Amino acid sequence: MGHLNDSTTDPVKVIDPVQPDQWPDNTPAGIRRYLSEVARAGPPHFVENAQGVAAEILRVGQTVLPVLVSDGGAGKASILSPFAHHIRYPIDEISRNSAYLSGLLLRILLSPLSLFLKAGKLDRVVLLNHWLMSGSPEPDVPPSLWPEVIACLGQRYPTHAIVLQDIKPSLEAERATALKAAGGVFVPTRLVNIIDPQDKLSGAKNKKKRYARNVARRHYIDTAGQLMSHAETRAQVERICQLYRHSNIERHSGLNPVYTPAFFDLTFDCGEFRWQAWPQETTDQIAAFNLQRLDDKFIHWSTFGAEEPDADADHPDHSLYERVAATDLAVAEETGLLLDWGGGAMEFKKLRGAAIHAQYEVVFTAHLHPWRRAVWAVLAWLRKKRLHQLDPSGKASGATAF
Repeated sequence: MGHLNDSTTDPVKVIDPVQPDQWPDNTPAGIRRYLSEVARAGPPHFVENAQGVAAEILRVGQTVLPVLVSDGGAGKASILSPFAHHIRYPIDEISRNSAYLSGLLLRILLSPLSLFLKAGKLDRVVLLNHWLMSGSPEPDVPPSLWPEVIACLGQRYPTHAIVLQDIKPSLEAERATALKAAGGVFVPTRLVNIIDPQDKLSGAKNKKKRYARNVARRHYIDTAGQLMSHAETRAQVERICQLYRHSNIERHSGLNPVYTPAFFDLTFDCGEFRWQAWPQETTDQIAAFNLQRLDDKFIHWSTFGAEEPDADADHPDHSLYERVAATDLAVAEETGLLLDWGGGAMEFKKLRGAAIHAQYEVVFTAHLHPWRRAVWAVLAWLRKKRLHQLDPSGKASGATAF
């Protein structure tokens, strides 16, 4: 068990994407194209702050999973760096929203913990089922095969922790149980907003939520005629990149993935991605865009961008952000899929019916030195305490499950 070879009977192996017979027959064309290009060109071609990350494709039975391998060096996006996610990004968020705690002060206060985590090579990881986005489709792997998947990657990368991100035990209990049985350590990462379009939000307590959803639905209908065509949108990929950076890097954090035009251009060729874009009132230039990735269960609100000013002149209460949000809700209602709306703007999203769920990364460290296993165990303990502080009642679904 655990050897990667070219046998088509081996349930777990790394495939050569240019060999058609190595792909499962049921792999959608868009998935094959996207993963092949990421593996061929490499993650830094699509994400500027992905230097030192390599990609390959793992076949597990009839499922393919992208695998990103990090060299552990600094300077990576938080979605590619456990240290950036657990330490640097919170420092950025707190310092940006606090009048008293500067980034420098927080770094000084947290320097003992930072040194401890860095000494344990926290960023030397294999990221399993990672799609270069925050939000990954649920890996369709039979529970009995998880030990073999982990054994394969542990033998292939004996100095790397194996990390499976974006696991929500409250929504995938069987998978979470199988991962725990395979030796996974559950590290809380954040609370996320999930919209279930089947939830009718009945009763008096949900009156405001129903009203907000109805307003969003009308807003979507009123603006749907302004949507640009696929070809018109693709013709402005440089503009899309500019708007993304404005909304997500300049206005938020350089720890977010810095996508290149090549990333956005690639998604236009993959049917699993859905685009919406709206033009400025007086020109054909894009004013705002939204990019979603759809799988069998979820819509992942992947990326968006909008220009300034962020308001609709005819409806001052309708910002471009609200237009994007209304579109997300409309796509969820249209498809019946769950909308994974991420972790930000919680009050805004709760008002529109989002339920809060705890999200984890599952880490496998049994093949590592005891010191590095201890570092991950300490991080898991600290994050569980933090999760309890965020939601001491345990009302966030899955918050106390693992």
